[in-house]
Amino acid sequence: MFTIHNDANATVDDQRRYERLLEAAIPLAADLSQLALPSRITVRIATTEQFVAWQVEHNQLLVGKAVDSLELGAVQSRLLKATAKAGNVKGRAMATKFAPMVQGAIIWRPEGPNLVVMPASHAESGGTDRFLTCCLAHEITHLAQFELNPALAYAPARCGLQDQKVRRSHDDRRAPNAITEGHASWVQSRASERLCGVATRKRLDDEPEPSELFTRLASEFPMSDAYDLGEQFVAAVYTYGGFPMIERLLKDEDLLPTNREVQDPETWLKRHQAA
Repeated sequence: MFTIHNDANATVDDQRRYERLLEAAIPLAADLSQLALPSRITVRIATTEQFVAWQVEHNQLLVGKAVDSLELGAVQSRLLKATAKAGNVKGRAMATKFAPMVQGAIIWRPEGPNLVVMPASHAESGGTDRFLTCCLAHEITHLAQFELNPALAYAPARCGLQDQKVRRSHDDRRAPNAITEGHASWVQSRASERLCGVATRKRLDDEPEPSELFTRLASEFPMSDAYDLGEQFVAAVYTYGGFPMIERLLKDEDLLPTNREVQDPETWLKRHQAA
């Protein structure tokens, strides 16, 4: 079900470990998300430099897909894509800074999404098999989301452009990233509960301490709300309507919550009660 490309020339032991972790994570993600997975998952073992280069290409590709989906005029489309390309320097700097704490990532390339892992980052986290299995279940859940609805991959850029155009306030802007990351985080926590009885996305007290660099970067990570609040929001949606409601949320852009509603799921539930 998966193919590993050892682009980093990682050791045989590292590659075998990733094979073992994937064999554990794939059925967990399928069972806990109740979504269909792709028939074939492409995994790439990467160096930090490869990850950064691919991340920059990924960002530009998805912005391009978002712009194309809006059917704008040729001039405006070219301008938006050029602006995204000009932001590559900043994007490269951010990817380089946070690469040591990335335990897994879905990187889109022209042929489709790849699951990327970095031995160097796993050395920084000191991740145990339990921890990394759950991290991989998180990323595999993203692949299931995109299998269900490919437009989710570029929904953050698409919604951002649309909401900016009509001048929505921050609280009233839609939060697709909170849904995709929140849902994957919800699966990740439940995977941990399945493996050890503790629902968490963090290391356990008896597991190795991560490096000082990993700890510092984790404290600076700017997207934590998308994970924490998103996970709480998805849990509330599941309590209300189970897996069918989560699937509808992932498929229907009209059901996306606003930033305000992510913090107060009851508000979103009341707005969509009739539907």
